[in-house]
Amino acid sequence: MGQIDIVAGDPQLNTERIIAEIEEAKRRDVDIIVFPEMAVPGYLLGDLFEDDAFIAEIQKCNKKIVQATKDSYRFDSNLVVIFGTIVSDKAKCGEDGRIRKYNATILAQDGERLWNKAGMDFTVKTLHPDYRMFDDNRHFYSMRKLAEEKGVSVAEILQPFKVHFDFADVSHTLGIMTCEDMWDGDYFLSPGRMLKDAGAELIINLSCSPWSWKKNAKRDQVVRDLIAEISLPFVYVNNVGCQNNGKNFITFDGGTTIYGGNGDIIYLAEPFDDCVVDFVFTETHEALSRTEQSDVKQLYDAIKVATGGYLRTVPDSAKQKIVIGVSGGIDSANSVALFADILGSERVIGINMPYKNFNAQETKDDARILCDNLGVEYRVVPIDAMVDAQAAAVGIKEGTSQHKSIQARMRMETLAAIASDVNGLFTCNANWTEIAFGYGTIGGDLRGYFAPWMNCLKSDMYKLADFMNQEVFGREVIPASVIEREPMDELVKDGSRGDPFDYGHIGHNGYHDQMVRAIVAFRRNPEWFLEQYQNGTLEKELQLESGHISKLFATGQDFIEDLERCWKLFVGQVFKRVQSVPGALVDKRSFGWDFRESILPVVFTARYKELKEEILS
Repeated sequence: MGQIDIVAGDPQLNTERIIAEIEEAKRRDVDIIVFPEMAVPGYLLGDLFEDDAFIAEIQKCNKKIVQATKDSYRFDSNLVVIFGTIVSDKAKCGEDGRIRKYNATILAQDGERLWNKAGMDFTVKTLHPDYRMFDDNRHFYSMRKLAEEKGVSVAEILQPFKVHFDFADVSHTLGIMTCEDMWDGDYFLSPGRMLKDAGAELIINLSCSPWSWKKNAKRDQVVRDLIAEISLPFVYVNNVGCQNNGKNFITFDGGTTIYGGNGDIIYLAEPFDDCVVDFVFTETHEALSRTEQSDVKQLYDAIKVATGGYLRTVPDSAKQKIVIGVSGGIDSANSVALFADILGSERVIGINMPYKNFNAQETKDDARILCDNLGVEYRVVPIDAMVDAQAAAVGIKEGTSQHKSIQARMRMETLAAIASDVNGLFTCNANWTEIAFGYGTIGGDLRGYFAPWMNCLKSDMYKLADFMNQEVFGREVIPASVIEREPMDELVKDGSRGDPFDYGHIGHNGYHDQMVRAIVAFRRNPEWFLEQYQNGTLEKELQLESGHISKLFATGQDFIEDLERCWKLFVGQVFKRVQSVPGALVDKRSFGWDFRESILPVVFTARYKELKEEILS
């Protein structure tokens, strides 16, 4: 099982890796080796799938892989290679009017492609996801469309492959499915049941399935539900690494698993491990239990993979330096620690940019201590002259929101200039909660090359800081005072205004944090919030401590005023989000191409208005 890191957009490199693993598999006397979905081109490629030269290159790579299976007899084996790729048909068009393309799987043995019972020398993905970042129907022709075109049922052409091993004179019938084909609960047909009915003895699923919180538990249940119907062993092979859609850098954890015919897990690959692992089917197998790591460790690992995936796309990536505006706050502190862990402290520069007496001595001290603890270069660059010059030029007064915005923009101009000078990149340290409510300046702190925390709630930031101290570095690199301090903006004279949101912290959730997750990840709306509030179930739904809502809002009117304030902020700040920088995707949904938004007016439903009247009366 090839749980390998697929480099999206580089079919030649992926083909070299696949062929190298084929040769090693021959030496190990392997019978079948499986690589993930889209192992040749990569999966998340945008409209690169419309490039005919790119598609032609993939077809050449497919031939090279098939040819690499020849001469396996030298190793006393008839190795079967199964790999995910694109198969094109120049003689036919897709529904976009271009060369027809299939998200396909090829089986090859002894230099030839194998044929299934339907007379096809490849098989095609049946169920095409069209949600989140997936857009299969935009580019590919599904098995469902192919069956409709041929005037037959899907079951007639979704057929297994019979593979024969000469040295032992045995044959096995393999049912091949691709990723979404196993997630059939929301579809009207089941590829798994069809393959069973057609004689499959073993189901093999090739996937390119992103990591998300509690994903393994959900997948285990989906597979067990299918096995309960078909009673066949099930092999799941997924890739690792990171791919992106231009806005979201998406983590793949592998999770390669084998399930017995009774639904028990009988093999588990290490998560996030680029590896090729062997398994031998015998009469009996010990049932295994999946041991999940802590939520915060999984979150950190996913962010680290996504951030590393971004850095891999950067020209001269081995030499790049990362420039971070370090304020003494939790978000920038986490950025410094993260990049020091990934790249080493010598490639990270922390820049503190105070303005007059607006910044407290304690935050400036914490910024310096953080960098000292990590061995990161620390610079202080006051922005007084820059801010005052721009404010004077356009007549902006201190204390106004416009003056705050100038401070934010001048800080990012400073970071951009330093990054250019050192041949580096500068980060955006904004978190999910702030981005959701537009609590940042466009052209200012919402600017940068990459936003590692784009999909992390403010409460996650505290948990991650504590995790890095305890587990990553094994010592206090992020000062305790940074973790304990209430958030503040330090944009006004003789004082620091706290953020107008209820964030969580280590050990407890915050209302506005959980509001963001509810709206984005679970598509909740103001009507839903009022219903839950009226029913007394909102705290349970948002996983808040009992009595938390009443502490924040003394009356129903207070609750409604805050809800409408936040909803107007959320809807009204879309124009900032659509201009935001790319970042890590590590939750069930994230801003970017995973969560598609239009710039629209704020609208409350008629039902919302009825509920509001009921509560206020």
